[in-house]
Amino acid sequence: MVVDVVVFGGSGFIGSSLAAHLSSRGYRVRVADIKPPKGSLENNVDFRRCDVRDALDVFACLADASVAINAAIIQIPRINEEPVLGYQVNVVGTQNICEAVARLDGVMGLVQAGTWHVIGEMGLEGAVDEEFGYRPDKVEERAKIYALSKVCQESVVRLYSHMHPNKSYVVLRTGTVLGPGMPELTAASIFIRNALSGKPLTPYKHSMYRPMLFVDIEDVCKAYEVAVGRVLEGGLRGVNNVFNIVYPEPVSVIELAEHIKQIVSEETGGRINPSIEVVDKGLPPVFTLEDKHRFQVKIDRTRDVLGLNRLKNPVESLRTLIKEYLRNQ
Repeated sequence: MVVDVVVFGGSGFIGSSLAAHLSSRGYRVRVADIKPPKGSLENNVDFRRCDVRDALDVFACLADASVAINAAIIQIPRINEEPVLGYQVNVVGTQNICEAVARLDGVMGLVQAGTWHVIGEMGLEGAVDEEFGYRPDKVEERAKIYALSKVCQESVVRLYSHMHPNKSYVVLRTGTVLGPGMPELTAASIFIRNALSGKPLTPYKHSMYRPMLFVDIEDVCKAYEVAVGRVLEGGLRGVNNVFNIVYPEPVSVIELAEHIKQIVSEETGGRINPSIEVVDKGLPPVFTLEDKHRFQVKIDRTRDVLGLNRLKNPVESLRTLIKEYLRNQ
């Protein structure tokens, strides 16, 4: 079928959420991935096997579409185990999609899934807006390859916005996304599972004060819906279409554990009251208690251009998630 939007990586957590949301808004959506999505597809959603590493595959998937979304990604920890695959998917795949958008007359633009990790985590100070700069070396070692690949993605997309000003090349730079089906190896997922199982929450001493930026999956979907609509209207052209889609107040790892502990206790009427046990791995501290107070994230462009005036507080997101976990149990 002729489609409005192709979601590359549409079988993953963010991609599948976007496909479901956009289809519920009446868009005809194609999920393009190397694996089919879980569950049945809506009537206005189709699936096409696509490997973003293969330029011909990408062109074929986009040939009858109007907008591309790129959510295809190799994440931590797999990218550390297979860095070549990470480069091929995260960087070459993005290049292939950008080129297809540029060359296919019917495709009006690309919305790229970005991440706050491109700005780094260590030594953040002052106002952090979309022009703050790239600091992929200012992350913990386990996240360095991932951060580098995401910087490459953004750089490729932004270069194409200069080379092809008649097309829309947009980056939505999100916080760590909270929502049903989020990856199992994120700190939030691990803490929630442990808490509900009566196990201790175990942040590491050396990184317990690491400031994290979060965003709710519903806000992510709203941002993409607005961006796709603007692209279809012929908008968001130009070279400064990067947006921070993050709740502006950071949450440290230890605070994340404390929030989850409290919510689980409250939602179970005290039946489950998990402990927090800080694990000392003998590593020197990387962050301090004051680090989260040294910077302020700016989301003015998200409010002014995309019209997202209020983003969900991560504590609200965690409560919603924990309630769902309890219902499923």
